[in-house]
Amino acid sequence: MLKKLRRRFTSLLMLIIGTLLVVFYLVVVGLLMITLTVNVRSSLHDFASEEYVSFLPDISADTEYDSTQVFPIYSEGVCVVSVNSDGSYVKLNIGQARMKSEVLTDAVKGAVATDFTFGLLPDQMLFFYKNTTLNGTRIAFANASQYASYLWRLLVRGAVLCVLAIILIYIMSRFLARTFIKPVEKAWAQQQNFIADASHELKTPLTVILANTNILQEHKADTVEEQYKWIESTQVEATHMKELVDKMLILAKSDNMKVNNMFSDVDMSELATRLCLQFEPIAFENGVVLNTDIDDGIKVHGDQTSLNQIMHILIDNSVKYAGTSGEIYFSLKKKPNGCCLSTRNPGVVIPEEDIPHLFERFYRSDKAHTAGKGYGLGLAICKNLAEIHDADITVESNEEKGTVFTVTFNDGKKHRKG
Repeated sequence: MLKKLRRRFTSLLMLIIGTLLVVFYLVVVGLLMITLTVNVRSSLHDFASEEYVSFLPDISADTEYDSTQVFPIYSEGVCVVSVNSDGSYVKLNIGQARMKSEVLTDAVKGAVATDFTFGLLPDQMLFFYKNTTLNGTRIAFANASQYASYLWRLLVRGAVLCVLAIILIYIMSRFLARTFIKPVEKAWAQQQNFIADASHELKTPLTVILANTNILQEHKADTVEEQYKWIESTQVEATHMKELVDKMLILAKSDNMKVNNMFSDVDMSELATRLCLQFEPIAFENGVVLNTDIDDGIKVHGDQTSLNQIMHILIDNSVKYAGTSGEIYFSLKKKPNGCCLSTRNPGVVIPEEDIPHLFERFYRSDKAHTAGKGYGLGLAICKNLAEIHDADITVESNEEKGTVFTVTFNDGKKHRKG
């Protein structure tokens, strides 16, 4: 699918830029032809006009000509004749082109026969310009082969440049396609992994529930009390499934959540104090002491529910992975440009190679030791909610400090310190 998308992107980009390039090339060629034709007409007009004759120099091929003209017509390439009313003509000495008499005669007849003042005689490959004077008609001829050769060279060079440009555009399109598709590829891979991991997490409880129901169906005559352990097992697995689905919904909502006008100034100090009080009995049951260090008057501009969720996930993880007879620490401190909250637990050190993946969905470090403690969605939710508030979340784990999660809120349009 992604390869097809990359090909479509490249093809579309090539089509758009290629079309613009061809249109530009055709416009330039058209303007060039018009300019050349106008220049030839202007030059022949000068040769055929009586009033300009005395001002026309005898120009040879090695003589400098007016450089402002795109396609100069030299006198050596022009033949001028004066046509009488009876159709006879006299070749004038204004132009220096040498033409066979039969060719010149056919050219004069063709020019006289047409109603146009300026044009091209295709059989003789001659441009002509007619001018009616007091003494008859004066016609100036110029060899069109030189014009065609000049134009052909320009067309060939332009076509070569277009081909080279299209090749360059193709290479750039391939590069841009790969660059622009990378985020899509990453999102696609994450989605596939998310589906695979979610399916794996749901498979176990569903298998247990189906097995329990089969057992219950096989013992229809037994009382509820006799089959209570299977019913209880089913309820436990159903509760696990509900927790997983709830977290997946929270994660989906955090993906689609945008900063909006619903944000308000949240008293983080009060929110953190209240949450820590709720976790004290849970920590006590796990044989863990919860120590807190919370500054007063800290406010963050954001969504209260989301901010509460961030702290809840971090404290909950600290309690789960602190081990027994340990102490965990929660702090919320003022900073010059905002505030910083952190949790620290003395549990098993997270391997360094696992740290970059901790915020990935369904990722759990050392799954053998963390089995049954979660689904690997909490930190992914935490990171999403932190990013919505333009907060930075980091983790550090070593033997000396234990595992420390830090969330830094920066003062600004979205976050303010009280």
